[in-house]
Amino acid sequence: MRTTALLALSVLASFAPLLPAAEPSPAPAALPVSGSKPTIFVAPLTGDLSQIQGWQPALGEGLAEMLVTQLAKSGRFDVVESTHLADLVDEIRLGEAGYVAEGEAVQKGGFAGADYMFVGKVTRFGSKAQDINLGGFIPGSGGGLGVKTSQSDVQINWRVVDAASRIAKATGSAVGKENGVGFDVGVGVDGRGGRIGFGNKEFMNSALGKATVKALDQVMADVLKAPLPPSGRRQQQENAAAAKARAAQEAAAALKKQPGTVLAVPGGGIAIVSLGSASGWKTGDKVRLYETTEIKNSEGAVVFTEKKLRGEAVMEDVQEQSAKVRVPEGLQPAEGWVAQAD
Repeated sequence: MRTTALLALSVLASFAPLLPAAEPSPAPAALPVSGSKPTIFVAPLTGDLSQIQGWQPALGEGLAEMLVTQLAKSGRFDVVESTHLADLVDEIRLGEAGYVAEGEAVQKGGFAGADYMFVGKVTRFGSKAQDINLGGFIPGSGGGLGVKTSQSDVQINWRVVDAASRIAKATGSAVGKENGVGFDVGVGVDGRGGRIGFGNKEFMNSALGKATVKALDQVMADVLKAPLPPSGRRQQQENAAAAKARAAQEAAAALKKQPGTVLAVPGGGIAIVSLGSASGWKTGDKVRLYETTEIKNSEGAVVFTEKKLRGEAVMEDVQEQSAKVRVPEGLQPAEGWVAQAD
């Protein structure tokens, strides 16, 4: 056993100087996006259990963290937090429980919504020993030392899904291959995904880490050039805003159609009417003036009001509830006349 361990360390030492760290490749240039950036969240990647022996959820979480890093650097998306969402919810609960100073607490309802969701499934994530068998990287394969000379192969099938409609808007598959020192996931993963990622030098120096980076680089290149239409969430927001604007316009138009009356006639071609900015009127608007005649019954009750158009006045000075209007030359309006829009 001691001889085997020494042999393993000797093999590792001979390969290590030849294997520079596989740093993440520069993100591909982002496509221009009109308006504000679309938002996206990355779900933990799943593994094909029929193809990958010993797949762990921690692996999918770690790969998702790597994708979050690359997507955030790309500039095409605003990436919303998904892998540590529970921690954000706990922060809100601390405020609600009174542990955070008033005015400093995170309020519920402030999270940004997602336009798209990135989902991926890992169909290959493995290594094949070439020379010396020092153990595999998959738990159950007989390996325990975690280092060997190997060929690593990673394949990721992915989709970008509209979060509102659940319709896949872009799909693809990426493969990465690399020869070199292996990586024992059973030893290198702590069960929370924290050991798979750009920050783990042992993983990044391994053939598996380099193959993973190659696959992720291809995923990023394909995602960034994928023509994504406006998301269902954005369309819903735009439709709601348009409907609100139409409703406001219709309400304003209906309010402006409400008739007013002539309140006073100070002379000099001026009259004061009971129409103002509160009902949508503004300087320069034209208002029609109608002379009214009341028809009463034998008991003196008004049963009908006749309106006769006398002229059109122009608003010169509009206040909230009333306005000064300029009447046509020769027109002598009287208090009580009706003033209304065309």
